Amino acid sequence: MQLKGGIKFLFISLSLLAALVAAVFPASAAFAYAPLPQNREFLVKFKASAAAAGMLGSLDKNYQQRFTGTNSADFQNIYSFKCACETKELRQDFSGQYDYLEPVSPFDEQAVSVNDPGFTLNTSDIDKQWGLEKAGFPEVWNVVTGSRDNVVAVVDTGVDATHEDLQAITFVKGFDFLARQDISGRVNSDDNGHGTLVAGILGAAVNNNLGIAGTNWQISIMPLKALDGSGKGDAATISEAIVWAADHGAGFINLSIGGIGFAHDTVLANSIDYAFKKGLVIVAAAGNDVATEGHSLDTEPVFPICDDNNQNMIIGVAAVDQNDIKPSFSNYGKNCIDVVAPGKRILSTINHDPISKKYAPNSYAYASGTSLAVPFVVGQAALIKTVFPNATNIQIRDKIITTADSVDSQNLSQCGGLSCRGLLGAGRINVPRSLSGSLAINELKEGDLVKLADAGLVYQISGGKKRPVSPFVMNRRFSGTPVKTVSAQLLDNFPEGPYVTPDDGTLIKLSSQPAVYLINAGQKMPITYDVFKQRGFSFQAVNTVDYPEFNSWVTSSFLPPTDGTIVRGYKNRTVYWTVAGVLHPMNYGFFTEKGLNVFSIFSIPDKDLENMSQGDPYIR
Repeated sequence: MQLKGGIKFLFISLSLLAALVAAVFPASAAFAYAPLPQNREFLVKFKASAAAAGMLGSLDKNYQQRFTGTNSADFQNIYSFKCACETKELRQDFSGQYDYLEPVSPFDEQAVSVNDPGFTLNTSDIDKQWGLEKAGFPEVWNVVTGSRDNVVAVVDTGVDATHEDLQAITFVKGFDFLARQDISGRVNSDDNGHGTLVAGILGAAVNNNLGIAGTNWQISIMPLKALDGSGKGDAATISEAIVWAADHGAGFINLSIGGIGFAHDTVLANSIDYAFKKGLVIVAAAGNDVATEGHSLDTEPVFPICDDNNQNMIIGVAAVDQNDIKPSFSNYGKNCIDVVAPGKRILSTINHDPISKKYAPNSYAYASGTSLAVPFVVGQAALIKTVFPNATNIQIRDKIITTADSVDSQNLSQCGGLSCRGLLGAGRINVPRSLSGSLAINELKEGDLVKLADAGLVYQISGGKKRPVSPFVMNRRFSGTPVKTVSAQLLDNFPEGPYVTPDDGTLIKLSSQPAVYLINAGQKMPITYDVFKQRGFSFQAVNTVDYPEFNSWVTSSFLPPTDGTIVRGYKNRTVYWTVAGVLHPMNYGFFTEKGLNVFSIFSIPDKDLENMSQGDPYIR
């Protein structure tokens, strides 16, 4: 299966890029830089109120206490003040006295000077790096440029660490899961070029008069080669790379992969759950595959982006162009997409000519695809972690989602010919906004049930979104749970997500259709009639739900027979063994050696078998 999808390229040799830049930039060209004002505003939350007067009085006699209108413990002892100070020095001086301390509005409208020939502050200049300015990275570089402590696992085709424009990146030890060997030092592990494109967006050297600029001036990359030279891979290898990253010190995982037909796979879902619970920020592509027209992930889900385990463990990213319009190739959907980022005609580093497939060291290319949008979001997440070093992956995710700029009004017919309203997540990422203020969005917390005073609709705050709760789910899951009444202003901080699903194991259907589904891990699994009978389900236990909530849930692979079942199709003679919800094909040697030939074989239609999750073969 081709996981990276149909990325569109325009290859540029080093000499061609130099000629292009020479024609546009005179040798003396430079960008203006406005220094920070002498007095900057800061926000601090002290551990005890008594600390404020003594510590702030000498800095700013006009300091103010904030959030005085709430009794919430999360918002007590918070003060704002102005000071011509460096954040690092303040944190050292106030060490042990505060929960958090950060600048409130630290960013100028103009950016630092950057001399890389591919860099631009003009978002209309699509021959250069329009995406950096569109997302707002240059606006924050005068305050934060990243940190080598931020380790990004790039699960991809490898990375060419010898590329001339990737020399500012710190490369930590990675692993080649195809050759089963370590990737150490400045070596080339990329035989495709895709992973090198991703690395350039993340951390290409800035101010070296070469090529392009990365989102982070300082960053560490862990190259994990899970895709081969043609960009193909499988769920088991991707899962292994995710677990390896979590066990070897990565803080972020860049998954610029995904493809139609890549089924919901138990091992992939488990690996994502493992990494997320270890605190990693996981970002994945919406996918574009080889189609010219993107499709809805709500009806045709792509994995791993939709493997959120019903907890939004993955920040799902679709693509937009320089006008915030979704390109035709980008997928969309309410359930799996959280934000959008630049992904059309993106200039980055590469080491292979995409046309001839020949090795081309120190080269650059324009590329389009949701794969290119992912590292913009990972780069944003790394900067948030630099500004807020104690931030959790959940806080970083919520910061990215709740500070994005809506692009619904620019996309009135780009989603299957219809409006993209609610189908492009919270909107295009806004880096300056995500780095300002505090980590706390407001007093609402994960899992809270809320409603407006004049409306009956209940929402659950989950995964950085407000998810509608239907009366059916309210009665089944939340009976007796208190619901908070909140203001519209408070609730508007969260974009609307899909409906909350019933409990796992619930059987559902639409009134207008006979098909029955099982809710599992926040997704609906279609059940064939044969499997329905084999599992002993009862039609009396099937619940009828409304179309809007049913349609908002991701459709997973078909529910397999019970674990331990030996399965084959009516025509296909391949025999499968059902283990942990996955069908594994077996050869005759394994089948007889394990003594499975004494069991009866459960036969089902071949078309149903094709729609069930299938794993690696079991062979003798």
